[in-house]
Amino acid sequence: MKHKTQKGSILIYSVLILGVILSTTLALGNILLPRLKTAGNAINSAVAEYAADSALEWCLYTQRGKLPATGQPVMANGATFAVYFPGSANTVATCASAEIPLNHRVVGTYRGVSRSFIVQEY
Repeated sequence: MKHKTQKGSILIYSVLILGVILSTTLALGNILLPRLKTAGNAINSAVAEYAADSALEWCLYTQRGKLPATGQPVMANGATFAVYFPGSANTVATCASAEIPLNHRVVGTYRGVSRSFIVQEY
């Protein structure tokens, strides 16, 4: 009984198996990468909230006017903040005691994620 030679069959099986592995890897990558980005944004969101909260506390402290004045907080982690009047998106507030009543919107930003707080005095 003669054996037929099957030259190249291992190569075809190897290519098929590599194709299945590649397809599985790409499918898992499409599922997991957005979840990793969401987890990173949650961390950035928390840092942005802390920046906004720090600015808000500084604004409240400055508004009281009876205490020694302090400079604006400086974020060591690269986060930024801006204080606005709620009625306008571009009018920057200084939190000086002359800005009465206290009615400000504070926006903290970190790595493209922004979070804001509003403080209003009635």
